[in-house]
Amino acid sequence: MSCLTRKLQHNLARYLKRHDTVLEQNPETVRNTLVEKGLCPSDVTTEQMRSVMKLAEQ
Repeated sequence: MSCLTRKLQHNLARYLKRHDTVLEQNPETVRNTLVEKGLCPSDVTTEQMRSVMKLAEQ
């Protein structure tokens, strides 16, 4: 994950855990939502977001 640091991955996963309804959406929708809120860089790919979502589900 080139643009995501481990700390950012951890913070995004923690945010997603707190907002369970977000995890029910597809990764592209989640990515767009987080980018719009300013919580995630716009160059994060859908695959990277899918990985963060899997981390949040653990």
